[in-house]
Amino acid sequence: MNATDLITRADELAETEEYAEAAALYGQAAQGGLPEAAVYQGEMLFHLGDYPAAERVLRAALAGGQTDAYGWLSDTLVAAERPAEAAMLMEQAAGQGHPVAALRAATIWADAVGDRERAEQWYLKAIDRGDRGALNDYGTFLAEDDSRLEEAEHVLRQAAEQGDALAFSNLGEMELDRDAPEAAAEWLRRGLELEDQSGSTALLKLADAEARLGNLDEARALHDRAVDAGLPDAHVARANFLADHDDPEAAEADFLAAVEAGDEGAHYYYAEFLAAHDRVGPAVEHYDQAVEDGSDAAHQRLAFIYLGNGAVRAAEEHFKESIAAGWLSSVYSYADMLRQEGRADEIAALLPAAERLGATPDQLEELTAV
Repeated sequence: MNATDLITRADELAETEEYAEAAALYGQAAQGGLPEAAVYQGEMLFHLGDYPAAERVLRAALAGGQTDAYGWLSDTLVAAERPAEAAMLMEQAAGQGHPVAALRAATIWADAVGDRERAEQWYLKAIDRGDRGALNDYGTFLAEDDSRLEEAEHVLRQAAEQGDALAFSNLGEMELDRDAPEAAAEWLRRGLELEDQSGSTALLKLADAEARLGNLDEARALHDRAVDAGLPDAHVARANFLADHDDPEAAEADFLAAVEAGDEGAHYYYAEFLAAHDRVGPAVEHYDQAVEDGSDAAHQRLAFIYLGNGAVRAAEEHFKESIAAGWLSSVYSYADMLRQEGRADEIAALLPAAERLGATPDQLEELTAV
């Protein structure tokens, strides 16, 4: 089989997620005279989670002049929990004129490393270079800081003026956060009209806006479009909508589909639905799974359930986990539990956590009040 045939067969295997077999064939193709195949081999190794092998192959491809390796190598370094190296790699790529490398560097500094100052420098460089989507991404970056919302809106409006559909969606989201559904709907509709956005998250945001405006038929139709388009998290969004509007049977079917699809928050929201319908046993199972999935809110819910059932030790553990995750309300709930259990002398030990989580002087005084 010649190198071209190897690539064709490897592509077929990659399409069906048979990554190990595809990686082997891409490797053979690279050795057979198609060096660009090494980048695909590295991609397959990345999907397999073999980050050391992926890094080795991709670095060799990069040394051989295959600049397409930059993207997958940066992804590999992030996945291997070496995000600063990934960001600096993309800075190097930007210096060599690699497309959108400046924007990729900014994103890694912001999201994976958490160095917002350096991230902002690279967002501005990406904008100067004309990287596609840079204005929108910079606007969303600014919107994460409550003190810079006015700047964020200004930047997103610039992006919208340039026809970036995502900017319209993000402006709509800002209006939803302000509880201004009418303004949100206007932005979202305009973004959806720009091009075929049948798979856009704007559908779910617009559904939320329409529901808040009381346009329930329109909201349901948008949810249906999102589900039909296979949009991530569409099932859990529709399930919550149906649960809020008195269709529990259809809601549960969607919750089950959301769990099956792995929608973000599916276990937590299904647990909330089950608990609201007095099905506590199954609710606990899904709260437990939500905890495994990384949900902080589930700890507090479990604490209340265990406390209601007299399982004080289990409740205490979940209150502590919730406090560690940053939930100030759990400090007060835990303090109430300690009072009820005759352990009020332990409440003073909660003061440092409450202060760290932003409790005011009055709240701190309330915490220790008898």
